[in-house]
Amino acid sequence: MVFALVYTTVQFAWFYGNTQGADLPSSLLVSSIPFIFLMFTYWAISLVMPRTGSDYVWVSRIFSPSIGFVWSLIYMLMVFITGFCAQVTAFTYAFSISLTTGGLISGSQSLTNMGTFLSSGNGTFLLFIAFSIIFGLFAIFGTKFVKGLLYISWLAAIAGIAIMWYILATTSNATFISHWNLMLNSFGTNASYSGVQSQALAHGAQSSITSTTGIVVALPLAALFLFGSNNVNAFAGEMKNIKRTVPIAIFVSLFLGIVYWAVTSYLTLGTVGAHWMSQIGFGFENPSSGGYTLPFAPSQPLFLAVAAYPNSGLISFMFFTYLLGSVAPIFTFFWISTKYIFAWSFDRVVPTKFSDVIERFSTPYIAIIALSILGVLFAIPFVYYGWGSTFTFGSVIWGLCLIIPGLGLAVFPWRKKELFNNGPGWTSKKIGGFPIVSIFGILTALGWAYLGYIAFSNALYGNAAVGGLNAFAVELVAAIIIIGFAIYGTSYYYHKSKGINIRLAFTEIPPE
Repeated sequence: MVFALVYTTVQFAWFYGNTQGADLPSSLLVSSIPFIFLMFTYWAISLVMPRTGSDYVWVSRIFSPSIGFVWSLIYMLMVFITGFCAQVTAFTYAFSISLTTGGLISGSQSLTNMGTFLSSGNGTFLLFIAFSIIFGLFAIFGTKFVKGLLYISWLAAIAGIAIMWYILATTSNATFISHWNLMLNSFGTNASYSGVQSQALAHGAQSSITSTTGIVVALPLAALFLFGSNNVNAFAGEMKNIKRTVPIAIFVSLFLGIVYWAVTSYLTLGTVGAHWMSQIGFGFENPSSGGYTLPFAPSQPLFLAVAAYPNSGLISFMFFTYLLGSVAPIFTFFWISTKYIFAWSFDRVVPTKFSDVIERFSTPYIAIIALSILGVLFAIPFVYYGWGSTFTFGSVIWGLCLIIPGLGLAVFPWRKKELFNNGPGWTSKKIGGFPIVSIFGILTALGWAYLGYIAFSNALYGNAAVGGLNAFAVELVAAIIIIGFAIYGTSYYYHKSKGINIRLAFTEIPPE
C-alpha cells in the first residue's frame, strides 16, 4: 500500500503542480514526524485489541458508539475515495496511455484514437466502471484467490519499480526532450516539450519553483505518499505473533516508503525537468485555466514510455509490470473498506444484511456490491470535475481524521482501565505516573491537527487544491456527520422498539 506504482501515475504532477515545485524528499522527512507518532498509536492499539478488525471498533469502544460510527464513516469514505477511487481513475490513465503510446510507436492511428478516447472523461468513466466491477469480483472470490493475486501483483511491482528506476536513471533530460518531441509531434506544436510548458506559463503557472522553501506548505500533500502503513491494524486479527510483526510492518514500510518516494521523485525530476513538471502539473491541476493542452494526463507511464523510446520491447514490458503491479494496493484499499461496513453491520448500526457472507468464499458480498456501486458514484468528481482538487480534498480530510485515533489513545487508560492495566509490554507503562500511550496519542493528535491547519490556511494551494475547497470541504464533512448521527440514531431507536439495546455490544470487544 506504500510502494505502489499506481501512486506515481499522476501524483508527481499533482504534488509539484500544487506546491509550485516544493522539494518532496525534504517534505517527506518532515511529514514522517506525525507518522511516527501515528505508528506508535496503531501499534499500541493493535497490541491491546488485536482482534478488533478495524480502528472503528476501538474508537467506538473508547469514546461512544455514535462517535465511533460517525468518525469511521468519514474516515472510511475518505480512504475509499483517495485510496481506491482516485487510484482506479489513475489506473485508467495508465491503461489508456499504454494504448496511445502503442499506437504512436507502431503508427496505428486507431490504437492512438482508442487510447485518446479512453483518456477523455467518458472513456475514463467507462473504464472505471469496468475496473470497479473486476475488483468487486476479486473481493467476492475470497482470501485464497486474493492471496495469490496479491503475491503476483507484488512481484510485478518489484520488477516494475526496478524497470522504472532503470529507465529514469539512464535517460538524461536532453534525451527526454528529444524523445518527447519525436513521439508527440502528431499532436501539434502545443504538444511539444516547450509548447506544453509555454501554455502552462501563459495561463498562470509560475516560472520559478519553491524548492526547499515550500517544505512546510507541502507537508499535507507529502503525507499522502506515506499513507497506508497504519492500515495493518485492519488485518491484525489475521496475523501471527503481532508483537513482532505489527511494528515491523508499520515502521519498516514507513522508512522504506520515504526512501522509495524520495528516489523515485529525484529520478523523475532529473529526467523530465523540475520546472517543466511543476508547470505542466499546474496546468493539469487547473483544467479551467486552459493551460494544459494534451488530450491525456501527464502520467508517469507516459514519461517512462517517452524516456524508453524507441525501445518498444522495454516499453511494453514496463507497461505490463506497471499495470499488473498496481493491482495489489488498489484492491487492498477496496478490501479494507468492506471491513468497516461488515463491522458496522455486526454492531447493528447498519442493517445486518450487510454482514451476510457467501459460504463458499466467506466474503460479505452485499458490502462488496455496495462499495462497488459507491465507487462508481465517487468516480464522477474525479473524472468530470478535476482529479487533482478531488484527490487533495480526500487526502487532507484523511489526515485530519487521524486526530481522533490519537485522542482515543490519549484517553484510553482512563476510559478502559482494565484493558490498559493488562496491556502487554510497554502499552501499560507510565512515565512519572502518566501513561506512555497517552503521550503518543496526544502527539499524534497535535501532529495531524497541525498538518490540517497548514492545508486550510495557506493560499499557495490555490483553487486546484484545498484553498479553493474550504467551504465545500466544511459543508461536505458536516453533511456526513449529520447523516452519520442520523443513521446511528435511527438504528438505535429502531432496535430499541424491538427490545434490543445495540449499545450493549459496544461495551465489549468483538469475539475472535
